[in-house]
Amino acid sequence: GWWYEGAGIYRHVWLDKTAPVAIAPEGIFVRSEFPDNVPEGNPDIKVDAEVLNSQAKAVDATVHCEIFSPEGRSVAELSGSEKVEGGETATVKLQSKVRSPILWSPESPKLYKLVTTVSAGDKIVDQQETAFGIRTVGFDPAKGFLLNGKPYRIYGVCNHQDHAGVGAAIPDALHAFRIERLKEFGCNAIRTSHNPPTPELLDACDRLGMLVLDENRMLGSDSENLRKWGEMICRDRNHPSVFLWGIANEENAVQSSPQAG
Repeated sequence: GWWYEGAGIYRHVWLDKTAPVAIAPEGIFVRSEFPDNVPEGNPDIKVDAEVLNSQAKAVDATVHCEIFSPEGRSVAELSGSEKVEGGETATVKLQSKVRSPILWSPESPKLYKLVTTVSAGDKIVDQQETAFGIRTVGFDPAKGFLLNGKPYRIYGVCNHQDHAGVGAAIPDALHAFRIERLKEFGCNAIRTSHNPPTPELLDACDRLGMLVLDENRMLGSDSENLRKWGEMICRDRNHPSVFLWGIANEENAVQSSPQAG
């Protein structure tokens, strides 16, 4: 190819050690919902917390969530319980409202924080922090792309993962440096050409304010490709910066087919 995809381990690799009852991998899904997708009033904050029980016996798990505003103030608490069978997972669904929300945008990238705590047998066994933003996105045939209910002009670039001097093994700080430089000359969106981005890039886009077309290079609809597609969505779904998902990359045979629309 005319760009370098990299080889070997060039991103962070983590080994997570948990209790037998814990939050499942990529098991937190938090999102805001406004009536009719219009950002007015107080949105519902919905949380799906998937709890994994690797023990042989069933357990009663309690999930408690607390939401903090961009200023660090507690604005909502949610709790629920679910019986989790041995060797299985169960999803605890929670919902609350946040009053007078501060909306996320590239010009004002305000982030809320969700702290999820799992208890079993009156003992805390796991806890996880999740950054998220409150915002709406949509497309209108007459108005174009809408961000927080208003027409929004996208000035985007394609951004390969490799960088001069370091190749594909990019230090975390370099992701932030690139986003900051792009914003300086008026860019407000990137396409992650040509593969799923590293989570650290999405973290920088959330924090600094950059819309993301989250892309992959999977060209099939078989079970293995759909599994990878699902894992990618679960990994990246909480990022407010992600406003589009890219499929099929630049394969002309696929893009020009009836399936591609």
